[in-house]
Amino acid sequence: MIRVVQAEVSLIGRYLQQGDKEHLVDSRDHEVDGSYEDKIRSATSQALQMAESKGLDSLGLPVIPSGRQKVEPDRVARTMVSEVRRQFALGCGLRDVTFMVENEETMTAFRDMLNRTRIVCLGDSITYGYPEGPDFSWVAVVQRATGHTFVNRGVNGETTGQMLARFHRDVVPEAPAYMIFLGGHNDGWQKVPFSATQQNITTLTGLALEEGICPVLGLPSPLNLEQMMQYYQWDRREAEQYVWRLDQIRQWIAEYASARGILTLDFYTPLLSPDLKEGDPKFLLDGGHPTREGYRILGQSVTKQWLSFHT
Repeated sequence: MIRVVQAEVSLIGRYLQQGDKEHLVDSRDHEVDGSYEDKIRSATSQALQMAESKGLDSLGLPVIPSGRQKVEPDRVARTMVSEVRRQFALGCGLRDVTFMVENEETMTAFRDMLNRTRIVCLGDSITYGYPEGPDFSWVAVVQRATGHTFVNRGVNGETTGQMLARFHRDVVPEAPAYMIFLGGHNDGWQKVPFSATQQNITTLTGLALEEGICPVLGLPSPLNLEQMMQYYQWDRREAEQYVWRLDQIRQWIAEYASARGILTLDFYTPLLSPDLKEGDPKFLLDGGHPTREGYRILGQSVTKQWLSFHT
């Protein structure tokens, strides 16, 4: 659980400054520039890791007010709350984190962030639920199973670049706590340069964190070679190249998320054939898009993964 309380934080700050200041989250020592959020995020992360290493199950984080210059409480709240959510998503051993703030303005900023409950799902046709629509998508399955508000922002045929272009239109106004990003199929289909796909996903992840949104990256669902060749009248070389490009994207997403400390959701394994070599044709319409049963299986898998950290 994450909460916020009002307290005499300046007294706590003076006490802590007399001892070990290494893990004190204090905005007074940082200039307000492009790296400000990174410094606060790093201090928050270190505090959580230190508490966990000591075997604690709860932590109080004093938010020390700025002394030299005005620092917007919204910026601090966005950074600290999204960082705690990121750590919880990765399996942080803490049960409770309490932010301690001194004034009503900061209290309001943190409350606004903590009141965010929505999860926006940004993606392509696999998120939209093609061909039957959002009511039969994995997003709808997860929402029904969890009772949480999952917002479907999948658009058929989009690349990661197009998803990035609509981030501020389709994600930010929803004020979500989390963004599940699932993309890459159309980058492979349309032969988008691999470096461009990498940059798009990296930028989206950074933008989400800047907005106080905890990003979650999906590992793209599998393809079935023979089914694609039959449905799209491709030759084997074309189909194999598409499979290879999507495999490359999927592998990079997993590696990037691990290095960056971002939770991943596995949309790949649930739809694999029994031999685990490619997508199971029983659950695919055309070698790529899931059947209604395929979406149900994805939804059940995502539900299980989601509830493992978000209860």
